[in-house]
Amino acid sequence: MAIDAGYKLVLLLKSVDVLEPDDFTHAWVEQERQTPTSSHGLLRTAFGGPSAHASPVASGSPFDAVLETWWDKKNSAADWVTSREFHEAWLPRRLELLASRPTAVGGIPQTLRTSEQTAGLRCVKVVVLPVSSGRLRFHEFTGMWTGDHARLALAGAGTAERVLQLEYTPAPLKPPSIFNCGPYSGVGAITFASMEAVTAELESDYYRTTVAPDEARFTDAAASASFATVEVALA
Repeated sequence: MAIDAGYKLVLLLKSVDVLEPDDFTHAWVEQERQTPTSSHGLLRTAFGGPSAHASPVASGSPFDAVLETWWDKKNSAADWVTSREFHEAWLPRRLELLASRPTAVGGIPQTLRTSEQTAGLRCVKVVVLPVSSGRLRFHEFTGMWTGDHARLALAGAGTAERVLQLEYTPAPLKPPSIFNCGPYSGVGAITFASMEAVTAELESDYYRTTVAPDEARFTDAAASASFATVEVALA
């Protein structure tokens, strides 16, 4: 679902080791029932829980789950994370499920592809965490990432059927100080129709010979990361 949002705040999560993937997802959803992610200016939330099945995406990621929040503007997100409800209820209860405090990435989201054909599908969201190449200015990195590279990523044979949504969120500024701050220059969210679709895309000749090598033009591959989650809509 595409959203005309003025700001997106993404919380990158690592579950505690004692919880199996499905148990962590159920516990997070239960916390959402008890203390919802809700505040003035919040447009939508989506939770991506850890995959209980083998994933072809696991490039050095310290995270296994994600909470995405879309806002009318950045100040609304800031009001939420400084609110009494957030500090006294929302965050403390969720920290019990996490191995560490969430890492946050925020910016203005750009939706490059969207499809409403999600009914009956167990969608998989691949979260991409690029780190800009040190030789580039931020606007140069953003232009390459959301421009030529995005067009390449969507041009493969069969990609249009496999990829339901593609959203990029460049992050030029640090997130609110209550969260951990990673080295990431943004966050990408690629929604696939299934885990099989993810595998087919990543194993395609086009991806291996064209898309993947192109990332070296604008990212530090050793510092970047990605991981796959099973998407659960919260609101």
